[in-house]
Amino acid sequence: MSIYKRILVATDFSIINLLAAKRAALLARLDNSELILLHVIEHFPADSGGPLASVFQYNTEQNDALAREVLGKLDEFKRSLGHKETKTEFRISSRSARSEILRFAKEHEVDLIVVAPHGQGVIGSLGSTATGVLNNADCDVLAVREDSEDR
Repeated sequence: MSIYKRILVATDFSIINLLAAKRAALLARLDNSELILLHVIEHFPADSGGPLASVFQYNTEQNDALAREVLGKLDEFKRSLGHKETKTEFRISSRSARSEILRFAKEHEVDLIVVAPHGQGVIGSLGSTATGVLNNADCDVLAVREDSEDR
């Protein structure tokens, strides 16, 4: 019997996040679970009025190029895990990464979210994202330590 049917790893492609994803892939193999890699890009509409809104405006061509780049990175990240049953997802969201991760997990009936405590996000550290996910998720959350012996 599987404890977790669906495991989600929200990734920013950092080294510590790769460690978290490898841990999640191991759990998925042991428990015969579906593994989902999710990358969220925070997009600020021009009318949001935020100080970074104009920096993050993309036209359709830029969005397409960005999507190709991210999908390529997700595929490379997926191959490095060695878990053939891994699915990849990519979102450009006007919500925070934390909100999008939580929304995605709920919509896809995720049983476990695996996070790294720190990352390389432009807007905020994945540390704040991980904390937000940990405090607000409707499912189990596993935070993988940076000094784990898998390094």
